[in-house]
Amino acid sequence: MRKSTISSFSLASILFISVTGAASAQAAPPCPSTATLPDLIKAVDDAVSGPGNKDRTCMRQLFIPDAWLIPVSKGQDGQWAPHVLTLDDWITRVAKRGSAVFYERQVKYSVDQYGHMAHLWSTYEVRETPEGKATVRGINSMQAFYDGTQWKLVEILWEAESPAEPLPAEFLP
Repeated sequence: MRKSTISSFSLASILFISVTGAASAQAAPPCPSTATLPDLIKAVDDAVSGPGNKDRTCMRQLFIPDAWLIPVSKGQDGQWAPHVLTLDDWITRVAKRGSAVFYERQVKYSVDQYGHMAHLWSTYEVRETPEGKATVRGINSMQAFYDGTQWKLVEILWEAESPAEPLPAEFLP
């Protein structure tokens, strides 16, 4: 009888330790606030920056469930087109970079707001290190919704700068 009690105790202890250890190992730091539009801009930078395969919990919290992420680019046929992605599509694409990192920073933005909705024009720069030289620049067009406590993104449409289409002076910092 005593052997059974020890075995049950040991098994219960192992299960408790493994479950609580797994839970603490999976606990991510809290996501940044999006109570204001400047908070939202900072949260976007934090969520997209880092390794491609990082945890995207905070990224998911920034968007409404059916949000779109839409890069605009020139196809092999020379035609410009939007490429509509769901958040899951975007995460899958970015995860293919594995542990390769990049850092995106919004360097200038403007806001048009009415009631619970806002449109943000944002100039972004991408770097290989947080303080490194920008390797890509472009414009984000973001639409956001305020639910009374936080801003959520409805969509981001973006286009990277190209030699044929440099960023206009009014979008530069």
